[in-house]
Amino acid sequence: MTTNYIRYFIFMMLIFVACTKDEYEGPSLQNLYGEFSLLSPFSISNLNPDFSNNEVVKFHCEFNKSVDWKITIRGLQTGSVKEITGFSNRIDSGLVSWNGNTSEVPFFSEETCALELSFLTEIDTLRDTLTILGKKVYEGIMVADFENGIPQDALVFHQFSMNMTFETASDDPLNGNSYFKMGGRMGWNEWFLGSIDFPLDMSAVNSSADEFYINLGVLSGINGEVASDQFINILISESNHPFNDDLTNNASDVFQDTMEVYKYQIRPVDWIGWNMISISYDQFEVKSSGGNNIRQPNNITAIKLQCQSCPGVSANCPENMSVDVRTDVDFLILTEGTDVLNQ
Repeated sequence: MTTNYIRYFIFMMLIFVACTKDEYEGPSLQNLYGEFSLLSPFSISNLNPDFSNNEVVKFHCEFNKSVDWKITIRGLQTGSVKEITGFSNRIDSGLVSWNGNTSEVPFFSEETCALELSFLTEIDTLRDTLTILGKKVYEGIMVADFENGIPQDALVFHQFSMNMTFETASDDPLNGNSYFKMGGRMGWNEWFLGSIDFPLDMSAVNSSADEFYINLGVLSGINGEVASDQFINILISESNHPFNDDLTNNASDVFQDTMEVYKYQIRPVDWIGWNMISISYDQFEVKSSGGNNIRQPNNITAIKLQCQSCPGVSANCPENMSVDVRTDVDFLILTEGTDVLNQ
């Protein structure tokens, strides 16, 4: 009997020791289910940033437990939005900052912005405002921003049909004061409406194809309507042939089937308003077999934007007979290392 009692006592002591160790795994119940509270206020380092001088805005806040949080910055004039998210019990000003970029176009301008710090599982929302004194300058090789009209050496071609708009305008630019309207209405069995070509010199570029980005703002929709199956072809040439060898055709001569040409298709263009499209060069497919089929950014000599759409005839898209194609463009910029919105 005594032996059994000793064994029982030792067994119970072992259970007690095992259940009272100091270490534990995972978050505490207080961290998971405790009442949320702020340990420090939501602070903003710079309420009047000049992003054109590379200034940044830093954010700081501390909580009593880890939560999913989101900082939302919204331009009151442009409607531009920047979101910064995380999961932690602290927003560290040494790690969380904003340099004036946007999560989606349009770009921020010199304007007042509303700031919100919200939490996924909590009802609290902290608010403030700041005023941008200078907007961010995006780095890259600017091909066309259309601020001074169509670039001098660019070539524009369009079909002779109804309502063709291959010209600059200032009524609804993505950035700055002007953009290029590229569209119209096609009344016969023709998919190609027109194009704009730009000569380039990329000899100083050192990036590989997967680190070289073509960024293009595209505007679509007229009075809420979008033409069926409208799209943009982006062609890139690595040909050394003269850019404008034939002065009679109103188009570049470096995109022939016998030359080294690569293609990417933005299809469909089916949204309303502006959208920023960014594509790394390695995503372009081979259009012609005139080269070595190795995409080399420093060999690029020209870029073409083609406006195309399903034609408004009975055999194709009769609904397009009364709708203008709209694939307007702005802010064509080439960047290295990252796309333009992630700068």
